[in-house]
Amino acid sequence: MIVSVARELGAGGRTVGEALASALDAPLLDERSFIELLSARSGLPRAVVAERIERAPNSGERLMADLAAASAMLPIPAFQYQDEEQLVDFVRDIVLDHARRGHVVVVGHGGVSMLGWRPKGVPVLAILLRASAAWRTTQLTRRYGIEASDAHARVQRADDLRTRYHKHYFDGDVNDCRQYDLVLNTESLGLDTAVDVARDVALRRARDVAFKGGA
Repeated sequence: MIVSVARELGAGGRTVGEALASALDAPLLDERSFIELLSARSGLPRAVVAERIERAPNSGERLMADLAAASAMLPIPAFQYQDEEQLVDFVRDIVLDHARRGHVVVVGHGGVSMLGWRPKGVPVLAILLRASAAWRTTQLTRRYGIEASDAHARVQRADDLRTRYHKHYFDGDVNDCRQYDLVLNTESLGLDTAVDVARDVALRRARDVAFKGGA
């Protein structure tokens, strides 16, 4: 079973993901682990992967990619402008490879849209974590000991990058609640309660999957 956790920055994605991975005795695929795995699979430096995962290419990069495709004579490193879509494919392959061996918890990277909504024959529990920008700003301020203005700017930038990433690669809206099985507002519930609810649902789904003989 794949547990896919889509989240807004500061809404508790890492906390919920770690709790679910522990409860299911499953590997956790989050930004840090994906950087390592994608670097190994693609041959790209970790720093390059870190700059390019979960974001869409900007207009300048798209133009250069088009030019590079039109003329092989251009001195443009191939990975710099053309490998974002390959990274998305690698993410999907890594997730499905883990799912074939058992449960896996995935944080971010397009949620169920990255999986083609629901991969045939692979059970998926899709979760979305949301909270107001003000609350998420406060969480980042406390967690990292940074100024509120800096935290707010990070929240805004992350929201924008993830919105454009989802639209560019999956032609969808990451916050469209209709594509999720469970939507939790970590601000109104509190993070501890959100973790408890997500864990309970995940364990129930895992039991159902085991009873039906699924992965």
